Parts: sequence; structure tokens; C-alpha cells
Amino acid sequence: MNEASASSVENSDTASNTGGSTAGGLSSRGSAGSSENSLAKSQWIKISSSVHLSRSQQTWTGAGSAAGYVLRYLVPMRRLMIDVVGNDAEADRALAILVTHLVRAGFNGHDRGRLRDFLVRGIRSAAKARYDEAVQKIDKDKLASTESAGVPTPPKLEIAKLESPQWLGYWRDGILQRSWRSLERYQHTRRYEAAGATDSTETQGPRGDYVHDILRIAMAHPKDSPKAWTSRLTPVAGRNIEPSEVQSQLELARIRFAQHVADEVAQTLEIPEATKIEAEIKTLGLGKAFMGVKVEG
Repeated sequence: MNEASASSVENSDTASNTGGSTAGGLSSRGSAGSSENSLAKSQWIKISSSVHLSRSQQTWTGAGSAAGYVLRYLVPMRRLMIDVVGNDAEADRALAILVTHLVRAGFNGHDRGRLRDFLVRGIRSAAKARYDEAVQKIDKDKLASTESAGVPTPPKLEIAKLESPQWLGYWRDGILQRSWRSLERYQHTRRYEAAGATDSTETQGPRGDYVHDILRIAMAHPKDSPKAWTSRLTPVAGRNIEPSEVQSQLELARIRFAQHVADEVAQTLEIPEATKIEAEIKTLGLGKAFMGVKVEG
């Protein structure tokens, strides 16, 4: 595997056009020749060799529970709300107003376009509602006094803009965090399956039982060799593992991580078409997660 490719997954940016036709910053063929050759020789290539952008047909507009679905993205929402209202406690109160509204009214006809745009508007409305609520609770005499103690600070609504770099950064981090958790869940599943596997089934391909751990290691130590990565993984592996398997699991990890990113992005769009997913990936600066990985619509 190309070591630079491993380290580039989390340092997200638009992928460069270095191998084949591109769309939205994604290469339709591998952007690293050595990685492509390695993939072609891997036995498990028959199972999962490429990323399918429009694989997931689940979208936020079709969610059965608006509040439940939105809570998946609570971390980036909370980060922006803190910037808007000024502190953690007020942010949590404002978010409670937003979630309560979603429980009662759902998306209420606003389930169009991108989820991140819907949430920015909701954050603005909830911050304003929380401010109005706080003002109403203050005695009129205190408001009329010259003392400012206890008077709520107006929310900085100008911070919550649809395309602000601040919000896009929070949203990108949220997509990456959810993708990492998905990869970790897959790793746990593979460990469970591997525990009951026979020798014959184990030889069909890499177990995938350390895809999350090895990708983390490779990203934290991008200049290390596969042998060094193996040494770092061995203390937590609980079984014999060779550098060749580390390389195989690392390739699998990169493909699966990129697929998780694509799925997450698709689920935040109203129409999960490949071109729209590619455009959103480029806008969010997630292109490097796909470098060296074959991408299909």
C-alpha cells in the first residue's frame, strides 16, 4: 500500500486527478499505481474491490423519525450551536428545543435538499427561540436596570451560515467520525465471525478483524513499514499476524472506510445520485478518503 494514501484518509481534502477520469474530485481508477497492482493480486478482490457511491438508498428525507435521525449528527450540531449561543449549557437547551420540535412536527415539509442545510436553519431558529425564552423569564425590573447581570446574550446568528467553512468543517468531522465507528463495528463483527470460522473458511481471504485498528495505526505512523505496523498491532491482536496480512487488511480497511464515507454522505442528501454524492464529497473536502481506491457510480 502507498504509505501516503494511508495517512491521507483523515487529512481530508479534494483528491487530485492522478489516475483516470475524475468527477467531483474522485478518481474512477486508483490514483496510486502500486496500490492498484496490489489490489489486483489480492484474493479477496472478488468480494469488495471498489467503492459504489450510490449504494445506499437510505436518505434523511425518508427517515421514519426526524428527531431520531437528526440525533445521529448531534456532535457537529452542538459544536455550531455553542459557537452561536456562547456556552455549553445554553447550547444544550437550544438543541433540546430543536429536538422537541422535530419530535412533534417531524421535518414538516422541509425535507428537501441537504440535511446539513436543514440543520443550519434549525439551529438558527432554535437559538433564537432559546434567547426569546430566556428574555421572557427575566423580571421586567431587572431588564430595566443598568445592571447587565443575568441578561442573556443575543445569539450570533451570522455564524450559522449554510456554506461557512466553520460549519462545513464540523459537518466533515461528523461524517468522518461516523465512518470510523462503522468501520469499528465491522471489525467487531469480523472478530466474532472469525472466532467460529473453520480453517477452510479462514483461508478464503483476510479476516478483516483488525481493519479499524490497522488503519488507525497506519495513519498515526504513515512512514512506518508494514513490519513496523505489524509490531504495533501485535500487542492487541491476540493471534499471530504477518506483515503480508497487515497489508491485505489495510487495503480492505481503506476500501471499507471509503465506502462508509460514501454511504454517510449519500444519506444526508435528498437524491443520492452518484454525481450529487461526488459533488458533496468535494465540497466537504473528503476526496482524499478515496485516493487509490476504485470508485464506481
